[in-house]
Amino acid sequence: MAHLIRTSILAILAVLLVCLPSYALDRTFSGPVVGIIDGDTIDVLVDRSAVRVRLHGIDCPEKSAPFGNQAKKFASDLAFKKTVTVHTTDIDKYGRIVGEVILPDGKSLNRELVRAGYAWWYRQYAPGDKELEALEKAARASQKGLWADPDPTPPWEWRRGARAPSEYRPEQPRSPPSVVDGDTIVYITKTGKKYHRDGCKYLRKSRMPIKMREASSSGYGACKICYPPK
Repeated sequence: MAHLIRTSILAILAVLLVCLPSYALDRTFSGPVVGIIDGDTIDVLVDRSAVRVRLHGIDCPEKSAPFGNQAKKFASDLAFKKTVTVHTTDIDKYGRIVGEVILPDGKSLNRELVRAGYAWWYRQYAPGDKELEALEKAARASQKGLWADPDPTPPWEWRRGARAPSEYRPEQPRSPPSVVDGDTIVYITKTGKKYHRDGCKYLRKSRMPIKMREASSSGYGACKICYPPK
């Protein structure tokens, strides 16, 4: 049985190698970016065909997740309609090229996304990449991009459905009410030092109503995720 499975796998790999286009086997190719699928996936035009490229070593928020659209826009601003060079590292299970995308100015799109706080270092697929590790640490320390959220959900957890739809958060700050006074009710938790709007994700485990005036005078600050009135 094991021999049959090995034979089948080898046969499939042989077919894939035959079917792979020349640019995939050449390891390095160039072309204009004609599509931005999300922050870490782009389409590059090669031989009049759009080639799907997954950026190696990083993982951006999904489009439905907080900061997903910002990550896509950031990638678009840097790469769309630009001629890039792709250094292929692998072919993934979906048949996409996986690689490092080099922009016209010589910078890596992969690394610029992490630098700006719009991608995680994907440790599973780029273990030991000290530069990506350092870029992520710096972005986190500066609260850039998605790191403005003190507890962001990694995309690999998001894809597993770790966050229920009812817990989705808006990507843009909510506008404060037009009329705010010290008696406006906000909410605090048992352990935190921030006050929140009703519905904030940080109220999942505990929520205690309090007047905004009392919260402020007790040393509570406004949550930077749900943007309650100040």
